[in-house]
Amino acid sequence: MRKHRPPTASANLREILDYFGKCPECGYPATAFTTPRDAGAVYASCDRPCGWTGVVPLTTMTKHRRPAEID
Repeated sequence: MRKHRPPTASANLREILDYFGKCPECGYPATAFTTPRDAGAVYASCDRPCGWTGVVPLTTMTKHRRPAEID
């Protein structure tokens, strides 16, 4: 029988598919995520091995409407 494993932190991340920001360290494209708890913050990480991660402004090619709060 398998032990129950708690969900990982990445299970709560939602990728921003139309994010077009770049890594400030090396200039390569970055991947961005947001969390349901803190929908106003955007977290990004470099797609290259430089390993950069950080909080960034939302940089997209389309307009976004703020989603309704879910309680």
